[in-house]
Amino acid sequence: MKRKIAFLLLVLILSTITNGLAYNFPEPNWTALLNERKAMVEVNEFELYIESHSGTAPYYGAKLEPYYGAYLGMTVDTSDGFLPLSSYLSYIDGLSRSDLYYPANSMVKTDEVITTVAINVNSINNIDYDALRRILNTLNSYNKPMAVRFANEMNCSPLGDEPDHYISAFRNFANIAHEYDNLATVWSPNDMGALDRPFQYYYPGDEYVDWVGLSCYTKKYFMDNPNTTYNDSVFFMTGDFAWATNKVKPLLDFMKKYNVNKPIMISEGGTATSNRNGEAYEEWALPRLRNMLYYLVMKYPQIKLINYFNVLRNDEYERYNISNHNYATEIFKEASRSGAYIQKFGEKAEFSYVPANSQETVVGKNGIVNLYTFAYLTGHPTMTVNYSIDGIWYSLSSQIPYKCALNLNDISDGQHTLTIAAYGTSKNYSFIKRGNSICFGKEPDPAYYAPIIEEPITLPEPISEKPIQVILNGKNTDFSQPPIIVNGSTLVPMREIFESFGATVNWQENTQTVISLRGNIKISMQIGSNKIYINDAPTTLGVEAQLINSKTMVPLRAVSEAFGCTVTWVEEERTVIINE
Repeated sequence: MKRKIAFLLLVLILSTITNGLAYNFPEPNWTALLNERKAMVEVNEFELYIESHSGTAPYYGAKLEPYYGAYLGMTVDTSDGFLPLSSYLSYIDGLSRSDLYYPANSMVKTDEVITTVAINVNSINNIDYDALRRILNTLNSYNKPMAVRFANEMNCSPLGDEPDHYISAFRNFANIAHEYDNLATVWSPNDMGALDRPFQYYYPGDEYVDWVGLSCYTKKYFMDNPNTTYNDSVFFMTGDFAWATNKVKPLLDFMKKYNVNKPIMISEGGTATSNRNGEAYEEWALPRLRNMLYYLVMKYPQIKLINYFNVLRNDEYERYNISNHNYATEIFKEASRSGAYIQKFGEKAEFSYVPANSQETVVGKNGIVNLYTFAYLTGHPTMTVNYSIDGIWYSLSSQIPYKCALNLNDISDGQHTLTIAAYGTSKNYSFIKRGNSICFGKEPDPAYYAPIIEEPITLPEPISEKPIQVILNGKNTDFSQPPIIVNGSTLVPMREIFESFGATVNWQENTQTVISLRGNIKISMQIGSNKIYINDAPTTLGVEAQLINSKTMVPLRAVSEAFGCTVTWVEEERTVIINE
């Protein structure tokens, strides 16, 4: 009996010692790590991009990976008002529950989306794989594409205390998930985990990972501290350095260093819009939300899915929900309809962004080629980007993605120089224009301006030759610059439309602002701004007033409705009907 007791005590002691031997993470070289992060957040970037319709984005052949474009979505139960989306985000907490919560379980069955399902566990040890299989069986029964991320954010939680245990558990999960045709595996760390737990400690291996995911949250304060130190802001990319395009860089560096060639998804992410102390972040959040929704897929085309975490969590200091913030809601809707995102699972996006120096030939759509500037200038969260052609100022934009609608009809065939400039930073791009095509850096391919185009599937939507008509109070209105459509909004010459309404027009050159008066209604708009002020009350526009062919062009619907008119768009006739 004494021997038995002694043996049991020995087993207990050895077990206690073994369990107490946690993985020993090496101490980082803090100076080197700080310099590495500084190089990520303090280097200016200023680049021109164009719209590509030829499918030049990288493709890795991963399960459920779109060949062209990116999916955009959000948490299922907060997606009302943002539909249609091409992606949903949902959760299964623990292994005891085998199905999605309502309304996700209903919406996923009916909508043409890819669903990211997070299976959350509290511990990586003693996983009940029978229960895990039941969950995957249920997800498979939906007969819908699902990207399943298992035990995510391991680099900032106890799930990552033992990297070998984590890797073993993920591989076991992946082996089961890969038995199902419609399930893809997602390995998904946190963008800013513990600094002594780099990504490579947890990567399970290429054969077990279909997608690399990332939880990517743009935070104003580090650890909820308004007095965050400079070093902490750099290490964790908060405050002035909090940009989604910065926060993905550590993961991208890891993937490049270890030759991980996988599509990337923002498994969940968001931009802080306020905090629980009642501080509203609109001025800080607005450009950062645009950075997330426009610049991530522009700068990094390997990012092929973004899920926005549109949830108000009272237990968190900073809040990321956008449903009750009009400016944020409008930005999300605008980005989702920009053409860069896939509208339904299995479809293609209208275009992808490519660097202008890619030497790709682009065909104008209705004579218009859209240009964009990726602008990250430290210390300047907002700016105005000016576009010039052959030294003559052409256009400007004051918000991400700094879009310029370049009208090829007013540019002669031959070689030209386009200059982008902001805050003393400028960059020149040489391009050649031939007919309705443009190419930066080389002569356009003749096939792009030949009379017959053999492969219309790789080009923009068919161009309608019928001009846009504007009928005001039953009379056709002619303009010196024909109306054009930009991002779904019809733009018309400023002075002519205001005078058509019988309003006075006052142009302020120094501020690039137009002020119009008609009776007791005052309208003011600034070139490059997406705001219209009606009797000094601001309203956000879908597209900003801008200069096109040296004409100040303003959104027709916004101006008309400001004067109390009703506006109707007749698609088949390409006609705008305005009645007072």
